[in-house]
Amino acid sequence: MKAFRLSNLISYFILILMTVFVLFPFLWTFLTSIKTDVEMFSVPPVFIPQPVTGEHYAAIISEGKFQSFMSNSLIVSIISTLISLVVGIPAAYGFAKYRYKFSGLMFASVVAIRMFPPIILGVPFFLMMRQLGLINTHLGLIITYLPLELTLIIWILEGFFRQVPREIEEAAEIDGLGTFGKFVRIALPLSMPAVGVASIFSFLAAWNEFMFALTLTRTESAQTMPIGIAGYVTTFQTFWGKMSATGILYIIPVIIFTIIAQKGMIKGLTAGATKE
Repeated sequence: MKAFRLSNLISYFILILMTVFVLFPFLWTFLTSIKTDVEMFSVPPVFIPQPVTGEHYAAIISEGKFQSFMSNSLIVSIISTLISLVVGIPAAYGFAKYRYKFSGLMFASVVAIRMFPPIILGVPFFLMMRQLGLINTHLGLIITYLPLELTLIIWILEGFFRQVPREIEEAAEIDGLGTFGKFVRIALPLSMPAVGVASIFSFLAAWNEFMFALTLTRTESAQTMPIGIAGYVTTFQTFWGKMSATGILYIIPVIIFTIIAQKGMIKGLTAGATKE
């Protein structure tokens, strides 16, 4: 019993240590956002600012750029994620359940796209968007993000759809369900946890993307928040307070989206439950 308690204590200690290690950067960013400019560079460091200031939050809101960057990020990330899910979920199901000539090669090609460094695709995307007149537009960014998000969604969901028991689908066929019916009423509900995970990763891929947004946008009308945050680093000064405050506000939509996606994951986990 003592050995069991000791092992539990060690496990809890390791978990607490890892939690502190992971959360400390976020905590330090938040503390920096409520410090004065003098406290940021104090030696030794000031952990609890006195007094707490909200001047950096007030500054970024009053400037008006924050609202523009945030709305651009929301528009591009949400729309690209929804389109990717609508296209990627059926595609993953098709790869998982139907075998035909070159299907394995096609799936391998889709997965291989994830191996390319994004910077390699920067010039082709820029030339394409320039020819289409989509430089500095939301649509240009959305089209650019779709291939990257689609490959991620297909890669994640294909394995989950493949694990859906064939016996359940055969029973559904006996009940008169066709291919679309099996997908919508059987495979999709059972795979909702994976859909939740895929949607989170897809959203984050667009939400945090920097290189394509930097390449394809020129003004605040289309630039996303990563570009706006990078703008606080200038040749002569880095505005640490504004950068930290913007970063804290920027993670709020991600937290909300994650909570919503988790609800879908829980529903998916209980979708196959039976009632007495």
